[in-house]
Amino acid sequence: MNITLKKTSVALGAATLTVALACVADAPSRTMATVTDESPRAMQAVAVWRVHVDTLAVRVAAMDSAAHALNAASDIARAREAFVSARRAFKLAEVALEYYTPTAAKEMNGPALPEVDDAEGPEAVFPPTGFQVIEELLYGDDPVAAKEELVRETGTLRPLVTRAKTMMDVQRASDAHVWDAVKLELARIATLGLAGFDSPVAGHSLREADEALEGVTRTLAPYRTADSTWTQLDAKLSGTRSLLTASSDREQFDHLTVLAEHFIPLGRAMQRARLTLAIGVPVERRAYRLDAATVFDSHAFDVLGFAPIDATSPTPQQVALGARLFHDRQLSGDGKRACSSCHLPEKAFTDGLVSNRARGGSPLARNTPTVINSGLQLGSFADLRTTYLEDQVTDVIENVDEMHGNLSTIVRRLAVDTTLATQFREAFATERIAKDSAITATRVRTALAAYQRSLTRLNSPVDRALRGDRTALSEEERRGFNLFVGKAKCASCHFLPLTNGTVPPMYQKSEVEVLGVPTRAVTAKATIDPDIGRFRLTRAAPHQHAFRTPSIRNVALTAPYMHNGVYRTLEQVVDFYNRGGGAGIGISLENQTLPADPLNLTGAEQRALVRFMRALTDTTALTRF
Repeated sequence: MNITLKKTSVALGAATLTVALACVADAPSRTMATVTDESPRAMQAVAVWRVHVDTLAVRVAAMDSAAHALNAASDIARAREAFVSARRAFKLAEVALEYYTPTAAKEMNGPALPEVDDAEGPEAVFPPTGFQVIEELLYGDDPVAAKEELVRETGTLRPLVTRAKTMMDVQRASDAHVWDAVKLELARIATLGLAGFDSPVAGHSLREADEALEGVTRTLAPYRTADSTWTQLDAKLSGTRSLLTASSDREQFDHLTVLAEHFIPLGRAMQRARLTLAIGVPVERRAYRLDAATVFDSHAFDVLGFAPIDATSPTPQQVALGARLFHDRQLSGDGKRACSSCHLPEKAFTDGLVSNRARGGSPLARNTPTVINSGLQLGSFADLRTTYLEDQVTDVIENVDEMHGNLSTIVRRLAVDTTLATQFREAFATERIAKDSAITATRVRTALAAYQRSLTRLNSPVDRALRGDRTALSEEERRGFNLFVGKAKCASCHFLPLTNGTVPPMYQKSEVEVLGVPTRAVTAKATIDPDIGRFRLTRAAPHQHAFRTPSIRNVALTAPYMHNGVYRTLEQVVDFYNRGGGAGIGISLENQTLPADPLNLTGAEQRALVRFMRALTDTTALTRF
C-alpha cells in the first residue's frame, strides 16, 4: 500500500481584522450580552473543555506507552486502540483547542507533510508532527518496523498537549466566544471532517465527526433551557449523530443528504438557540461571516475577509469603474491589450486556449484562469505570488509578457480623458480629491479589485441542493457529489463549499499541491511538466512543481485544464486523478502530495463525478459586458 498524504499548506497571513469586541444586535427585540463579558455559563463550558484536555493528556500518554510496547504484530491492535482513544479525546476537545490554541491544535493534528515558512527562507522546512503522522505510521504497511518513528512522534505530541492544557487552564471566555467556537467547529466538521481531511489513512472520519459533535453537545450543556428551541436543537443533534454512527463506510455515505437535511438545519437550529438566549457575536472582519448560520448559506462569505485589512466595502460606482477599466486597453504599455483580452466574459472570464500569447507572440507560461469568485480566495496566480487582488492587478499590468504597463504612466494617460476622471471622482467621492489628481494608481488598483470581487456567484444547482432544493440535482449529479466528498477524495483539497484550496473555517491560508502534471496528455511513460511552480519563488524543496488549488466552480466552462492546459476535457482530468496523478502515469516525484494510490473509480462513477462538476456552474449576469 502506497500511502502519501495530502498537501503542503502555505500561510499567507491573516485575512481577518478584529474591529472590536462588542454587542451585535442581531435580535433587536432583546438586549444582547456584551460579548467581552465573562459569564458563569461560559466558564462552565471552559470547565468542560479543561476536563477534555486533561483526558487528552492521559490518553496521549497511554498511546505513547503503547508505542513503546510495540514489539510484535500482536501489539498492533493494542497500539491502534490507544490511538483511537486518544483521537476521541482530541475530537471532544477540538472545539476549544482550534479556537483558543490554534497553533498547538495544528501541531497536534496538521497534515502529515512538511511545513514551509516562506518568510524564513528555503531552508525553513519543518517536519510534520501529531496525530496524522502517527496515523500514517500506525496504519501503514509495517507499524512494528516504524516503532522508532512512532515513539518519537508520540513523545513529541505529549508536550504539545501539555502546552495546550496550560493555556486552557488560564482561559477566560464570554458567551459569544463559546458560541462562536461552536459555530466554527460545526463548519470544520462539515467541510473538513466529513471529507476525511484529518483521517486520510485510517478512515475514521464519520466516527470522529460524531465525537466532535459530542464535544459540541457537552459545550452547550450549560446553556440548555426547557423551551422548544432546545427541543428542536436536541432533535437535530441526535438525528445527525445517529446517521454518522450508523455507517463506517465513508465511500458509500450519503454526504449530500446529511449536509442538506441535517448539518445545515443543525447550524440554523444552533443560531436560533443563540438568539433565543440573546447572545451576541464577536465583531470581526472574517471571511466566514459571524452572523451566518452555516458556511453553505447564500450570504455566508464576506469578500472583504479575503482583502487587505484596510479595504472598505466597494461602492457600485467603484465596481462600475472597475468594469470599465477591465476592458480598457490603455492599461497596457502599447495600448493593445486589456484585462478582458485574456479573461473574456463570454468564456466565463477565460480564453479557451491552452495558453494565451505574450506580447511578443510566444506562448505565456500558464493557462488563463477564470476570475469569477477570485475574490473568495487568499492568494492569486498558480504559484500564489500575490496575496490580494490589489497586488494581482499590479502584477498583471506591469508584467512584461502580459500587459507591460506602468501604473504611473497609465495614470497620466487616463487623466487625459475628462469623462473618466469624472467617473473616478464619483467613485471615490468620500475621499479628499484634488481636481487634477482624481486618478491615482491606488484607485486604479482598488477599482479593478472591486470589480473582480463583484464577480462572485454562489447559487449553482449544487448550492441550491445543499440549501434544501431536492430538485436542483439529478440522481447522477447527487452520486457525483457523494463521490466528490467520499471515494474520489476531491473535497479534502477542493474544500466545500467554495471548492478552492483556501482552508475552512477561518480561510486564512491557501494550499498548494504537487500533482505530477504531465507535459502531454498520456497515460503511461509521462514526463513532468517543466514548470517548477511555487518553487520559483520560495526555493523550498516541498514546493517543486507545487501549484495553488483552484476553485472548480464553473469548471465546465473553463477548459482546458491544469496550469499548463494539458487536459482538454473533465473526463481526462478525472482519469488523471483516478490513476493516482503523476505517479500513476509514470512520473516519479518524491514530493507528490496527491495520494499515489489509484482511486478505483468505475466508469459510471467517473461520469457521475463529471456531471457533478458541471452542476457547479453559476455565471448569472456575468457573461456579457
